[in-house]
Amino acid sequence: MNFVARLVRKGRREFARSVFRSRLAKRWIEKFFLTRFFVQIQAREAFDLMAGFVYSQVLLTCIRLEVLKFLADGPKQIVELSDFLDLSRDRFDCLIGSACALGLLEEDGLGNIDLGIKGQIFAYDLGLCALIKHHELFYGDLVNPVGLFEDEGYETSLNRYWGYAKQQGNSNKSSQEEKKLNAKKYSDLMSLSQPLVTEQIFQSFNFDKYSSILDVGGGKGTFAIRLAEVFKGEKIASLDLPDVCIEANKSISRAGFEGKVTAIPLNFFKDPVPVGYELITLIRVLYDHPTEDVLRLLVNVRKALPKNGAVLIAEPMETNQITNKAKSDAYFWLYLAAMGKGRPRASSELRSLLLKAGFTRSRCLKTTLPIQTGIVVGQV
Repeated sequence: MNFVARLVRKGRREFARSVFRSRLAKRWIEKFFLTRFFVQIQAREAFDLMAGFVYSQVLLTCIRLEVLKFLADGPKQIVELSDFLDLSRDRFDCLIGSACALGLLEEDGLGNIDLGIKGQIFAYDLGLCALIKHHELFYGDLVNPVGLFEDEGYETSLNRYWGYAKQQGNSNKSSQEEKKLNAKKYSDLMSLSQPLVTEQIFQSFNFDKYSSILDVGGGKGTFAIRLAEVFKGEKIASLDLPDVCIEANKSISRAGFEGKVTAIPLNFFKDPVPVGYELITLIRVLYDHPTEDVLRLLVNVRKALPKNGAVLIAEPMETNQITNKAKSDAYFWLYLAAMGKGRPRASSELRSLLLKAGFTRSRCLKTTLPIQTGIVVGQV
């Protein structure tokens, strides 16, 4: 941040402090025609900060009760939706009124109701709906947010959900069964939500210059299968834990790519990364791991790559600008804290880690939806 920007930001803070501390000054600035609009914007944003959790619960309820799915084919009469939901009149009015206020639904004043623009964003995206349902765990963990911040050992539902990887090597039969179940749930969620990221990558990166690609942390093989549909190279592989690879092999077989896509069962933090691939991809892998583990993995990836090889990192990234932080940063910080590990990283931090890992250069690629996907490419 340069000197002028610091000075401007400091001036804004001091002006705001002088206004909000004084009831008289606040009253005047609310009425003055040049500042009234600014005050109204700040009031709306402050209210959204207070009410944001309520908004998320309205969305979750609409998805759990399949309101958006019911209206996906087009508008219905309000009485049809009422019969479908079978709620009391007061609770029906509460839910529909709230959903309309948030832009999820729209009434036409003639007894009909339809999806609003925001409702359509969710109604036609199964991966996004799966993520919202999954967020019930996260919302439960936020019942005691202070405990989450004060106690690093605070046990959360998200930590248990994502903790299946820690169970590897436990020979207890019941633990093995739980491990397999958790691995499947995790793989299903990541597979459903993968298109949110995959299309951003294909729009920004050219895979044709590489003859072989290894997707580390590939889950059910969703990204590798998508690659197989368009990639002209010799071989594609998806690497993940053994129990995850069981699901990957099923997906690969169903897609008809047994001969083109291979599932490699390894723990990429404990085992060497296989050699023989010109490009290694890390799709939504690094941000939910501690920095020391991330650096160790990048070092192993660097060792596995040939001369002129590359690594592609794609995941949500913290905004680089100190002066213009995105609100999504707050979400990822809290989500990863509830997971109990990892942190959102800016592209500048990832590029620094690539340099430490032995990569000679790196670059950032622009995406059309940076709020959900940032891309950094490291070159050997």
